[in-house]
Amino acid sequence: MTGAGLLWLYRAATAAAGPLVKAHLQRRLRRNREDPARVAERLGHPGAPRPTGPLLWLHVASVGELNAALPLLDRLRDRFPAANVLVTSGTVTSARLAAERLPEQVTHQFTPVDVPGAVRRFFNHWRPAAGILVESEIWPNLIHEAARRGIPMVLVNGRMSDKSFRGWRRVPPLARALFGSFAAILAQTPRDRDRFSQRFRFRGI
Repeated sequence: MTGAGLLWLYRAATAAAGPLVKAHLQRRLRRNREDPARVAERLGHPGAPRPTGPLLWLHVASVGELNAALPLLDRLRDRFPAANVLVTSGTVTSARLAAERLPEQVTHQFTPVDVPGAVRRFFNHWRPAAGILVESEIWPNLIHEAARRGIPMVLVNGRMSDKSFRGWRRVPPLARALFGSFAAILAQTPRDRDRFSQRFRFRGI
């Protein structure tokens, strides 16, 4: 099956899983793994107004990636002083760190769960001019929707673990379709670069 066909199946399956996703979020709420005041953000509903003007989007997974991305955030703000910055992450602990460490001019939101409706709502509201994903946060619906809207995406400090490498090797057409959507992939190590570029023929720098 082609990458487009596999992506269509993934999108259809995740769209049908909407009620299960909401139940999953409720379980996470009971375990204090979601913020009850902001859980709607996980379904793509904005928790803040969009700033006027161009918006750069920086996505990290959790605390470690957020800490690692802070110097990059400073560089972005220096390089593009007229742009606003949106930072997304997926954990309560990273949201707490964002509240402590991010400048007032930078907006933090929780990452939408990777179902088509939540992702569309996220992009409809925030309309980023470009996006940067850090390390290994590969969400097919998120990447596909950004590509569909013509939003340039870059993967920085790209990492592909042994487990991820084995998984992507089972679906090379899907892997090429997703990673080929990036304008550039900046790999973490030479080994990661080899896995991105030589094995799957992705762009690696």
